Amino acid sequence: METSRVALIALVCVVFSGQKRISGAEVETRVRRGDDVTLYSDCVVKSGFYPVWFRNCSHQDQPRLMISHLNLMHGPFPRHSFVFNVSTNVHDLLIKNVTESDVGVYYCALTENIITKDKDGVIISTAVFHYGNRWTRLSVLGSEKRGTPLTEHDFQVHQCERSVNGEFCCHTEVFYTLQKPAIKSD
Repeated sequence: METSRVALIALVCVVFSGQKRISGAEVETRVRRGDDVTLYSDCVVKSGFYPVWFRNCSHQDQPRLMISHLNLMHGPFPRHSFVFNVSTNVHDLLIKNVTESDVGVYYCALTENIITKDKDGVIISTAVFHYGNRWTRLSVLGSEKRGTPLTEHDFQVHQCERSVNGEFCCHTEVFYTLQKPAIKSD
């Protein structure tokens, strides 16, 4: 009987030690329309990796948004900027003049570009995303009910599961290029 109990405890320890998930915090940040907000990253910068931020929306027809350093230099995000935090070696996301269009769940990642050749010698560039463990749900106060007063309960913490190494991938991106059909000459 004692041997079975020890074997069961050992088996349980092996099963739980093999789990590759941890609980990460999903922080809810509520701001007033027109305020500036900084969303904090946990993706520590490494050589050869580039920071990106994603926003998932609960709006029905709004796709996921990706904000990269290239978008910020040349793109349509004049109210967004990366702020390098020297003490933590991360790029936080600053959003100025928040509006209802900024509402969503934000999370950071580091992009690694991997260059390979296939068997025919064609060079392939693949972007690999290494995700952080922190998600921030951004909402605008009073957007649900105009004139709602602020309370001390405007900050909440929720729990969610993320992979230990931050490399849990839950999406795939595919880009298509339309080709014109070849014109046949008679």
